[in-house]
Order: sequence, then structure tokens, then C-alpha cells
Amino acid sequence: MAETKPSYLADFLQSPANTGLLLAGAASAVALSFPYGLLGAAFPLLATVGLELIACLFVPDMPRFRRWADQQRDRRGQAEQADRLMGEIRQRCSGPNQFRQYVEQHQVLSQQVVSLLAQTRERAGLLGLEDRDRIADVPNEFLRLHLSLMVMEERARSLDLRDVQRKLAQINSQISRPQDGMDVRQLERARDEYEALLARHQRMLSKRTAIEAAILALPDQLAEVYQIIMGEGTQGDGARLSGAIANLRQRQDIESEIAEDLADELPLAPPGEQAARRARTRSAN
Repeated sequence: MAETKPSYLADFLQSPANTGLLLAGAASAVALSFPYGLLGAAFPLLATVGLELIACLFVPDMPRFRRWADQQRDRRGQAEQADRLMGEIRQRCSGPNQFRQYVEQHQVLSQQVVSLLAQTRERAGLLGLEDRDRIADVPNEFLRLHLSLMVMEERARSLDLRDVQRKLAQINSQISRPQDGMDVRQLERARDEYEALLARHQRMLSKRTAIEAAILALPDQLAEVYQIIMGEGTQGDGARLSGAIANLRQRQDIESEIAEDLADELPLAPPGEQAARRARTRSAN
């Protein structure tokens, strides 16, 4: 599905700076209307309209404004996705105490990410845009991994492996000794379905182990990135930072594999969202 092109004009019209300009113009018009009447109010209103038209022509195309608008759009998207993920997790929690633990862990990671990104902005060139995007997504990635684990556990509980294996053995027995009037083709199709179900279940168990390891490693990997960036900038820090970022990238690879199997049950981000954001920013530059 094609990405909807962002409207930077709408972003400008809704921006705090533009709202402040309009409010200042209106306040000036009201203030001047008392001593000078309608004629006094007309001057600030006309000036505000003129400034507004000029700003609408130039500001939405400015690279700096587009970067700001993209950042605001991404923050809103991350917040909306966090709400959706939290809602899905809340439905699967055994009680409020368990859900509270997820909320607290997400808040801790979010605070660490905010602090880390603030440090990278102060040290220009330390991280590329793609790496900053990856770090910014860590709190929601933490929620997605937990939700994936919950969904997998639900599937595992709903599947009776012994019953599936028993039915598969019966079908194989019927295929090996077919009777008159038996539709062997339908039996073979049923056998293939049951075998595929068992294979998917086995893959899910393997991925569950990978998810559990990723959940345990994610906070430590983020802390490692933070410690490197907050360090004194030794000669080996560049290689260490690249390695730490690569570890976060591996977590995204695991998540992408999970998304393919659980796409119908998990409110994951659109696959091209980060790439589209980077393309918008490059075009603004």
C-alpha cells in the first residue's frame, strides 16, 4: 500500500509557532480597537494575514521545519502504537499487578531513550538518523516482543499436540492401506495440513526462545549504548558503539520474523514506516 505523503502545510498551520502568531495578531487587534476603533484593529489583522501568507509560502518547504514536523509525526506515531500495544497486553495480563510491571518497564526504557537521544543531539555526528530511529523505537520494541510472547503462549495452549499427532497417525495409516471408495487425495491434503501445523508449532517454539533472550538482552544493550556515548570518547568507542547498535539491529530482525507469523494478531508498525521517514528527511535536506 502506498505511503500517504505528509502535508507540511497542514503541519505548519497546526504548529505552536503559527498558533502563537495568530493569537498575537488577534490580541493586538483587540488592544488597538479600544483607543482607535475598527481602524486600529485592522492594521494588526492585515499584518497578521500578510505574515501568515508569506509563512505558508516558504516555511513548509524549509528543511529545518520539515525535520521538526517529521519528528513530531514520529513521536505521535510511537505514542499511538504504544497505546495500542499496551491495550493488547492489558487484555492478556492475569491482573493489574502484572500489567503495572509492563508499564513501569516501558517507562524506564522511555526515559533512558529520551536521555540517550538528548546526548546524541548535543554531540553532532555521533549517530546517524537510522541509528537514532532504531534507538527511539526500543520502548515499543520491548512491548512488541512481550506481546509476541503472550500470543505465542496463547497459541501453544490452544493446540493439543497429542490429538494432532494421533489424527496424523490415523491418516497415514489410511493412506498406506487405502480401501475401496476412499479419496486418497483428500487424505493426503489433510496429512499435509497437519504436518504444516506441527512444523509451524515447532518454529514458534524456537522463536519463543529467541524472543525470551531478546527481552532479557534489550535493556542491557540499550544501557551499553548509553555508557559508550556517555564515555570519554576513547579510540575504541566507535567500534564498540557500532557493535552495540548492530545488536539492536538483530533484535529488529527477530521482530520482523515474528511479525510475518503473527501479523493478524499483533498491532505492529507498518514495515516501511522508518524508511519513509528517512526518505522524507533526506528530501528535506
